[in-house]
Amino acid sequence: MKAKQTYILLPILCLSVLQVFSQSGPYKYGKVQEEELQMRTYDKDTSAAAVILSDFAVSHFRLNGDVKLVTERRTRIKILKKTGYTWANVEVPMYQNGSSKETITGIKGYTYNLQDGKIIKDKLELGAVFEERQSEYRQTKKFTMPNVKEGSVIEYSYTVNSDFIYNLRDWEFQSTIPTVWSEYRVKIPQYFDYKTLQHGYHKIYEPRDNYDMNRDGYRWVMVDLPALRPERYITTLTDYQARIEFELQMLHVPGEESKVMTGEWGEVIKDLLRQERFGSQLNRKGFFKGDIAAITERFTAPEQKMKAIYEMVQQQMKWNGKYGIYTTGTLRKAFDNRTGSAAEVNLLLTAMLQEAGLDAAPVLVSTREHGKVYKGTPMLNKFNYVVAHVNLNGKSVLLDATDPLLPAGMLPMRSLNGEGRLIKAGTDQWIALKPSDKYQRVYTGNLTINESGQIEGDATEVSSGYRALYLRKEVKEEGESGYTEKLNKEVGIYKFSNPVFKNLKEPESPLELNYKILASGGGQAQEMIYLNPMLGQGESENPFKLEQRAYPVDFAFPISETFICRFTIPDNYELDDAPQNVKVSLPNQSGSFMYMVEKQGNVVEVLSKIDITKPVYYAAEYPQLKELYARIVAKHAEQIVLKRK
Repeated sequence: MKAKQTYILLPILCLSVLQVFSQSGPYKYGKVQEEELQMRTYDKDTSAAAVILSDFAVSHFRLNGDVKLVTERRTRIKILKKTGYTWANVEVPMYQNGSSKETITGIKGYTYNLQDGKIIKDKLELGAVFEERQSEYRQTKKFTMPNVKEGSVIEYSYTVNSDFIYNLRDWEFQSTIPTVWSEYRVKIPQYFDYKTLQHGYHKIYEPRDNYDMNRDGYRWVMVDLPALRPERYITTLTDYQARIEFELQMLHVPGEESKVMTGEWGEVIKDLLRQERFGSQLNRKGFFKGDIAAITERFTAPEQKMKAIYEMVQQQMKWNGKYGIYTTGTLRKAFDNRTGSAAEVNLLLTAMLQEAGLDAAPVLVSTREHGKVYKGTPMLNKFNYVVAHVNLNGKSVLLDATDPLLPAGMLPMRSLNGEGRLIKAGTDQWIALKPSDKYQRVYTGNLTINESGQIEGDATEVSSGYRALYLRKEVKEEGESGYTEKLNKEVGIYKFSNPVFKNLKEPESPLELNYKILASGGGQAQEMIYLNPMLGQGESENPFKLEQRAYPVDFAFPISETFICRFTIPDNYELDDAPQNVKVSLPNQSGSFMYMVEKQGNVVEVLSKIDITKPVYYAAEYPQLKELYARIVAKHAEQIVLKRK
């Protein structure tokens, strides 16, 4: 997490005059009000299991033999339900890099309860505080607040003493429970020039300009923040969280030239290409020269060579599920073991492509779960994945060999996240991490209905793009019979049998699935036959339930789903009732839904077509998108009614 420490002796004078400015937050520590203890629900979110009443911190620089970045924090939380008890388990991370480290001191805490009209408080005992080491670089201080009940108010405070004087921690205003008041103050010496990056969709309640304790003092406040809750079609919650990030741009030392602290991509790329666990591995190609020579003798066209090498790595290497941008060992070791991390698999792929004479280079990626990348400044800890890039006759092709079912040129969904950084000497380029294909499915059915209402026939599904990828994965994991069994559970009265797959093991081709359909009728002739024409394939629930949404809707890729089914009805029946035809379009042709029912002779044809043409929709587009899906769900639930003549 921490940047490499740079040791520059700051003038003692500048630190000696730094004063810790006022630390009075919205609540006085230790003074819990009876009204807080009597609260049974939070009126702005009655479903909340707990609510942060106040989260307050102040950071300053202190000289006591050496320079420390000191952050004093205190937090008050109201526990409303038993499911909120987890908020009484507190974890505070501490980081270490060589001799530089962070320590946590001054831990205090009390639990307050109302008993017989009196406020009773239980003290956090120091014996209940312990440390746990996660890695060479990280430890966690842990404690659990005592005697927590429904209705309790807990309050704790601690101080973080950090040697990382050039790294101000992010301040997170928003959490997964509502927050009434969140405030961060910092006293920054004039020698440090920090850039602040504000994230999320909530405004600062009191801007930093309103607070200036003897200059260089800053204050940020947010109030009445809703809980940060996961929703359908997002990347990671951190991308939408209200928080402030600090980035040291310049260090101004009196009598010396100002020092740029952020770095430039050109220097970062040079450094990466020299590093033992990254670029140096790309230069060690002797162990696979024979494999590449065999491919280049067989294929001469660049695209053919690229696909052949890609498929070889896909089939020979197995991803161990680990992320990261650096190798854990050598590429030779990964190659010999036939397994490795994403970095090892895709750096190996890159090295092989280079050996074949292709213009290939690695691309650093931040996966969707890891969060968006800020492009302004090189920060390698913002990346956690590597893919390969090939310049193929001026066309950018991205390759990821971690998945044996991925067609060449298609990225897994986890990597569809903004832009990645091309790591190539002499370049300054970001690469768009766009989907190369849609999620596409075409369903065609031909069914016959008899007088008892029995339905029999066959259907064909043709899947391509991301739909084909996911279907191949399902079949691989569950087997063909297992997949059919699962399908039968999902579609109610309709039974599918005799599945036949085409192109199941050919990722470059559309995947075709043919099967028989049977739905039993009443056993005797019916006066009226009621038919759900979507055969259990329709949208049954609107994925968008909120009235308003602060986050973008991120599908990751465009979606196209077409359903066509022809029903042959008995000669002595007529169409009594059918859904009305409808066509709905979103503004700027960003999505559409069409539904049609037509009768020709004794054949009733049903068409449903959904097109979501953009991977991402902004929050302002949410109401129209929600309404579109509401229309789809309602229409897919409608029935066709056949009546005996």
